[in-house]
Amino acid sequence: MRISCNILKKHLKNSDKIDFISIWDKFTIRSAEVEEVIIKGNNFDNVVTAKIIECEKHPESSKLSILKVTDGKEDYQIVCGAPNVKVGLIGALIKVGGRIDDMMITKRKLAGVESCGMMCSARELGIGDDHDGILELPTDTPLGVSIKDVLPVEDIIVEIDNKSLTNRPDLWGHYGIAREIAAITGHELLPLEISEPEKVGKKLKVDIKNPELCYRYTSIKLDNIINNKTPLWMQIFLYYAGMKSINLIVDITNYLMLELGQPMHAFDSRVVQNIEVGLAKDGDKYTTLDGIERILSDKDLMIKNGGQYFGIAGVMGGLDSEILEDTTSIILESASFDAGTIRKTAISLGLRTEASSRYEKSLDPNLTMIAAKRYYKLLKDENPDLIIASDLTDVYPNEFKEKEVILKKSLLTKYFDFVMPDNDVKSILESLEFKVKVNKNDYKVIVPTFRANKDVTIPADIIEEIGRIYGYENFIPKAIKMDLSFYKDEPSYDDSYNLKHYLATKYNLNEVHSYLWNKTSFLNDLNIEKDNIKLISKNEDNILRDDLNLTMLEIAKANIKERDNFGVFEIGTVIKDGENHRMLSILLSSENDKLKYSFNKAKEIVTSIFRELKNVDLVFEFGKSKDYYNQDLTLNIIVNNLIIGQVKPFTRSVSSKISKKNSFVVIELDLEEYFNLSLEKPSYQEISKYPTTELDYTIITKRGEYFNKLEEILDKFTSPIILKRELIDIYLEEDSKKVTIRFLVGSYDKTLTSDELQNFKDEFIKFLHNNDLSIIEE
Repeated sequence: MRISCNILKKHLKNSDKIDFISIWDKFTIRSAEVEEVIIKGNNFDNVVTAKIIECEKHPESSKLSILKVTDGKEDYQIVCGAPNVKVGLIGALIKVGGRIDDMMITKRKLAGVESCGMMCSARELGIGDDHDGILELPTDTPLGVSIKDVLPVEDIIVEIDNKSLTNRPDLWGHYGIAREIAAITGHELLPLEISEPEKVGKKLKVDIKNPELCYRYTSIKLDNIINNKTPLWMQIFLYYAGMKSINLIVDITNYLMLELGQPMHAFDSRVVQNIEVGLAKDGDKYTTLDGIERILSDKDLMIKNGGQYFGIAGVMGGLDSEILEDTTSIILESASFDAGTIRKTAISLGLRTEASSRYEKSLDPNLTMIAAKRYYKLLKDENPDLIIASDLTDVYPNEFKEKEVILKKSLLTKYFDFVMPDNDVKSILESLEFKVKVNKNDYKVIVPTFRANKDVTIPADIIEEIGRIYGYENFIPKAIKMDLSFYKDEPSYDDSYNLKHYLATKYNLNEVHSYLWNKTSFLNDLNIEKDNIKLISKNEDNILRDDLNLTMLEIAKANIKERDNFGVFEIGTVIKDGENHRMLSILLSSENDKLKYSFNKAKEIVTSIFRELKNVDLVFEFGKSKDYYNQDLTLNIIVNNLIIGQVKPFTRSVSSKISKKNSFVVIELDLEEYFNLSLEKPSYQEISKYPTTELDYTIITKRGEYFNKLEEILDKFTSPIILKRELIDIYLEEDSKKVTIRFLVGSYDKTLTSDELQNFKDEFIKFLHNNDLSIIEE
């Protein structure tokens, strides 16, 4: 939000004694974060007011005019291309030797005619967007004086971070900022200049259908608006504040929104006569001021007239009731709406405006009347013959009142670690317009309505107000006296860190971070349709992902031109059945002819994760997945008889849309199930001091038969000399699978004899034959 120090000065007594350059350091500490301080009006020199006394067309150019202008002391010949030049016009003249930005003004010939200076537009001076003609000053402007003396060109613009104002609706206007400056500097805040409209005995018809959504609606009808031209001082302010000047009627509503933080709207009274505030019908269409047709829902609050829509409450008016050039009569709206309703409507329609951003902060309903009277004064200043066509009509179903908070002195002392004098407490709070009664043991504080709306509600809030104005930098830092005790971090955090560190260091995988949604264009390229939950604030890239692997594939697409073989992983969130799930996704990219290698590498990674980080074994079994994965190579990861994830490649049709020569294998793990696995304590076995023997056997099984089935058979074979059994290799042939296992045999009491070894071999081979298994002895 941009703040003009020129406007702040109007609201502060003896403002010339405030250093508006350095004050913002204190303001940042005490109130809100200041992002930038910009000096305006120092981009030009030697610009004075001058009047055109002669004007004739250039003989060599139809677009140029030869002007004779005077500054009251001397006449100048100026060649100018502006279309609005005319005798009697008073404008801004840069004399020879003057400067605009980095351009120095010199005498020079234009189309053969000498020009001794330049008449300026508002854009050239940096005080507006208008470049269609030269700046036109009022006819009573004195000649020969610096333009900086007749217009508020010189200003200090302060950019305040909006996020730091989220809980301070009172600071979304210049008057609220001025109140803070007054409290910080000890200056007096001047009362707002308002005018009380006379009563004419005729009220407007205003009907609030939903008082729980519209807290207050203040309105008045004003006629005979002859002058609809905005004064230059207001145009400059609006430009500096980042808004465009339209006309006087509209500009005053914008000016007051920036000055008081109260959005307002003016309807052309030829179109709108009666006001009704109520909800829209679901599916209705409505065209807003920006010319866009929008589809409404039954949760959108609307301004109506005889059942016809004329504005989206708190967001934007309608195209059919806008202020036109010939508008001379208006109905003014100054209202207060429910913050949540306005926020939801703005998000659902994708229409965030200056008005909605303020209403979303929960504005003070008592501000509407002040703003309406202030509008009347400013409009009447420019239209002395303004006619009041109705009473100032105010519909206020549920009055919002001040709140009382009791602050115990002992609590304040506990927070500050020193006793603050009662007068200092009272002075600070009263500077912020709180009312304070000092009692023996506490302070009775009355919170003004502009701070009582979800901001200051409890004693701790009052303490914060006192502390920040007193100055955080004035507190003496002291070490906290407390017992130091060790506490363990959340196990899931440790597990996540260990898992990421393991993948990055052992397998050289790259961690990535991504958004929670899928890119619409990416899904369309892959011909993948998703019907998961959508973000209503976005028209595209709005589908909340239910598969983290697709995000990894999108990241692979962004990197595939740089390298073929790489691996990426992310621990991220997916949305399934409306619930958040934490998942690990690992993607391995390789050339097509290395798919088998990548697939086995993925199995190795998974096996290592569970064996080295959890000390548990797992089983792979064929499973099913979404149709964009290769179903023939989809393996379920099973731990303790629970499916905890999958290893699977994308189909060739999907992979080829990312790269013609690459395949992509992914690993997905359900981290909630992974975190629930406790770290199994490793079992230790005594090493025999006697010699041991390794015996390898290659067993022939059917292709497609799981290893765990063979393992269940082998578990039935027992012998006192077996010290260890392990899987060595699996070799697939066309119609069979060869599984090599190794026995480590020996004894803790003696060295085995050859007869004992031979007996073991014979018993094992007999066991295999009895179980219909053939063997190739190594």
